[in-house]
Amino acid sequence: MKIAFYAPLKTPDHPIPSGDRVVGRLLLEALGRAGYEVELASRVISYQKRPSAEIGAERRLAAEAEAKRLIDAWKSGVERRPDLWFTYHPYCKAPDWIGPQVAASFGIPYVTAEACRTRQATDEDWIIPRQAVQAAARQAAVNFCLKPSDREYLRSFLPDMKTVVRLLPFIDLAAIDAVKAEQVASKGFYSPAPLIVAVGMMRPNAKFSSYQLLAAALSRLSAIPWNLAIVGDGPMRPDIEALFAPLPAGRIIFTGALRPEQVLHWMRAGDLFAWPGFSEAFGMVYLEAQACKLPVAALRTAGVPVVVEENVTGLLTDQSPEAYAEALETLLTDPQARQALGTAGRKKVERDHDIAGAAKLFALHLDPLLYGQRDDRHFT
Repeated sequence: MKIAFYAPLKTPDHPIPSGDRVVGRLLLEALGRAGYEVELASRVISYQKRPSAEIGAERRLAAEAEAKRLIDAWKSGVERRPDLWFTYHPYCKAPDWIGPQVAASFGIPYVTAEACRTRQATDEDWIIPRQAVQAAARQAAVNFCLKPSDREYLRSFLPDMKTVVRLLPFIDLAAIDAVKAEQVASKGFYSPAPLIVAVGMMRPNAKFSSYQLLAAALSRLSAIPWNLAIVGDGPMRPDIEALFAPLPAGRIIFTGALRPEQVLHWMRAGDLFAWPGFSEAFGMVYLEAQACKLPVAALRTAGVPVVVEENVTGLLTDQSPEAYAEALETLLTDPQARQALGTAGRKKVERDHDIAGAAKLFALHLDPLLYGQRDDRHFT
């Protein structure tokens, strides 16, 4: 059976690294492992950063033209039409103007994953795309939901919750384990100490706020030995380097942007993972860190608790520098706590967040739409 996959926010092969791109790739892989033929249906995106009626209308026209192109191509038999349409992350800033039209035209099931809303600006600013997202979710045979806030949003407008299925964020654990360890932690630090690893793009707003909080917390811990590897790059790098400049010399390395396997090298060399996570939808990087047995220090906010279990796999705090510094101090000075949290984090990823479980969940809920009943296939 053929699934048409679409991401109106960012295509899975987009050149700029991001959590959205990672999740999109993992969804494609999981659907393939569930036994489906999956095709990226379109690269036309509807995303707009800020509310704008003009930009929104332009995006909609382009998407509707794309929908017509796909419908005509599949009706003509030039390509085999899909048996199901799967849209990842439709929300107010990136509504799906294509999938519902295609699904209705061919009478095929329409499915969403991570349908949600933005809290930016006012409801009136996003009313047209928000109505489109809600109409698409109502049309959907299944709405896979990745975090509690999205579930409550769906509950606010769906007639019932029969189409809503919980899908925990997931990673490909075997692929992570296949990356060979490499010694990197000793490079560039003046003295040995517990190694903190932080990974985040250097962008304005939420990402910058996370770097601000990390720098403010560490400024309170100068008397405690620690080293810090900051992995990431972006337009705010000079400003972020300035945040950490007053901290003790020789303790911090800025690695810049790294390939995924190089990020894992640092995680494997580290002793704890520190990323506050302002406004994180859930944060795939937390799953990667826990897969590498790193205890996590993060905020008790947004979707972070979906992937980090408080006092079991990590320490979660409020947004004050004092509270976050206290969590870091606990992890820096208590090796037994680090080991216990790190071991539990690995077990949590194995149990709840591996791609094999996602593939089985997809088969459980999509097979009935495609085959009429679920078969007893095995998944890898």
